[in-house]
Amino acid sequence: MGPYPSDPPMALPLEVGVEEHGSHHLVLLRGEVDMGSVGAVRTCLRELMLAGHTDVLVDLRGVTFMDSTGLGILVAARKQARVFRGSLGLVAPSPPVARVLSLTSLDRVFPCFATLDEALAPQGEPTAS
Repeated sequence: MGPYPSDPPMALPLEVGVEEHGSHHLVLLRGEVDMGSVGAVRTCLRELMLAGHTDVLVDLRGVTFMDSTGLGILVAARKQARVFRGSLGLVAPSPPVARVLSLTSLDRVFPCFATLDEALAPQGEPTAS
């Protein structure tokens, strides 16, 4: 909640982190991805690509909200990864993000994985349960 009981809840600031997993880099997002915070996501993804890290996964389980600017950054990053002959996949989209991806049919454009293990498994090989 905001400072007054009638105020809407305050937005979570966006946290952006990166982890290395073999040949893949995992971008961890937590909070809201919107016009006010998307610059941090853009910068992170661009820096990874320019450094030659073109196989990228974006962990969306901690994202509580994503607007069209967030979707746009993901689409642009996917295009950039493909230019560099890499890939960009989405890991564990939170329910609000999964809904937006479904409504915009972007869930058919991006490889979406339920877990990081599934995303890192060689293509065609099932992950252990």
